[in-house]
Amino acid sequence: MTRPKCLKCNTPIARCFCDLVVATETDVEIIIWQHPSETGHAKGTVPLLTRCLTNSQLIIAEALNQADFEQRFGSTGRQLHLLFPEDDKKGANPLPLPSGKQLSLLVLDGTWRKARKLLYLNPWLTQLPRYPLINPPPSRYSIRKAEKPGQLSTLEATCAAIAQAEISTKNSQPILDAFESYLNRLSAPRTESSSDR
Repeated sequence: MTRPKCLKCNTPIARCFCDLVVATETDVEIIIWQHPSETGHAKGTVPLLTRCLTNSQLIIAEALNQADFEQRFGSTGRQLHLLFPEDDKKGANPLPLPSGKQLSLLVLDGTWRKARKLLYLNPWLTQLPRYPLINPPPSRYSIRKAEKPGQLSTLEATCAAIAQAEISTKNSQPILDAFESYLNRLSAPRTESSSDR
C-alpha cells in the first residue's frame, strides 16, 4: 500500500520536514541548479534548503543557454560566482571575495558525477569565478555517501558559503540546526503501521 504523503513537501509523512522549516532571508542571493535526476530524491537536501531560504531560486535542467540564464538572473547587479571546487590546475580565486550583499551564488545540486556533467553540458559555467569555501566544517550528512572526504551536502555547502560571505552564522545556523533535526528524524527507528507497508 502506498504510504501517505505530506501535501506541502510531497514526502512520506514519516519523513515530512515541514515543522522544521525556518524561513530565512539571506544577504547572499542563492540560485540552485539541480540536475533533473536529483528531483524527488529521498535523501536530497535541496527541498529543505529551498523551503528555508525565502529568497532562493531553483532551476531544474540538464542544459541551459547562457543567454537564457542571464536574462532570468543577470539583472541584479551582483557578482555571480559558482559554488564548486576549483580545478587544482587553475588554483583558487584570489581574495578578496564579494561580501553577502554583492554576491549571487550559483550552486550545483546532484551527485558529484551529475554535477560535473552539468559543467560538461554547460561549458559557460566553467568561465564563472569559483567561490571557495575556506576551512569548511566537516559534513554531518552520513546517510548519503560522499565521493571524497571533506565533501559537503548541497545544504551544508550553501550554509557554509552564506556564513563565510556574511561573516556571520546568524542566517545559516538555524538552517543547519533544522537539518540536524531532520537527520535525527531520518535515522531514528521507525515503527511501521499497516498503512506504511
